[in-house]
Amino acid sequence: MDDHNIESHPDLMDPEWQRHAEKEAWTGLRRNRRRARRRRLVTIVAAVVIVVAAAGFYLWKQGTRPEEIAGSGPAVLTPTTTAPAPTDLPDSGHVDLKRPFDNTPAQNWPEGIAGLTVPAPAKVGSFSEKQVGDAQEQVKHAVEVAQFDKDVLEGHHPDGYIGLFAPDSRADLHTNPQEYLTYIEDGYHLLPVQPRMTGKMTVRPGKAGELYLHVSYVVAYAFDPGSHVIEGPADLEPFVRTDDDYVMRSGTGWGPGSRGLWLGEGGEYTTAASCDAAKKRLLAPAFADPYFTGPSLTPEPGRFDPSKPVPTKGNCEE
Repeated sequence: MDDHNIESHPDLMDPEWQRHAEKEAWTGLRRNRRRARRRRLVTIVAAVVIVVAAAGFYLWKQGTRPEEIAGSGPAVLTPTTTAPAPTDLPDSGHVDLKRPFDNTPAQNWPEGIAGLTVPAPAKVGSFSEKQVGDAQEQVKHAVEVAQFDKDVLEGHHPDGYIGLFAPDSRADLHTNPQEYLTYIEDGYHLLPVQPRMTGKMTVRPGKAGELYLHVSYVVAYAFDPGSHVIEGPADLEPFVRTDDDYVMRSGTGWGPGSRGLWLGEGGEYTTAASCDAAKKRLLAPAFADPYFTGPSLTPEPGRFDPSKPVPTKGNCEE
């Protein structure tokens, strides 16, 4: 087939086809529709063989068998990239469904809760170093359940999260759990890869008997596109920016039912997510809204960098 005169191909000149293509296009998005170059399988296999062989030789020299590393099972050598990550989420480009976060802001982020940086415990106000450390671990676990637990994400069961809080706070948390938990919309499923995360926790004193633990983080999820045609990472990888205050209450100034963890003020911002799902306080990929024609936005670094201010307006707003 002659690729040099593709623009004059009879199928592309057909007026009816052109009207259909225009209707199907996403307003405001410039898509790169060139096909990604296919890498030769033999090159990939050769590279893997070389890496495995080199690693095995090194471990033999060190006197350690591969199966002794990271548990009793065989060692799995996971390729990593040291290339700088993009600062924005591409609308177009090849997506490797086994490594979907490559060439996105989450490219070098750790997997799961490992991406949340927690400061070393230290005495804060009336809270001892041990009390602060215990509170930090409790908040870290709460974040992990809220963002990564399958029973929450897919099952929409909040009890495992709510049970981490002081008894007197649980009734309010049961009222609208989707305000602070990530629920995936039914019918959509994540790829079999761990979501990526970046963020940190900070600690400060509150009023008497209170310890504030603030978390600011971004989580990137990768959805299985199934039969959907994917133009780039933005089609299947929503990023969720969350800023929350957790409050630990302790001491005789609080009743027995009020002692423990409380959820304070917070907010959330999503990028490249389904607007139809967002209206229901659910998370789904952008390809769930194939005809969305929201406003174009000036890129704000806070979408992917929790150290920057939280964006104030999203594509789903009128």
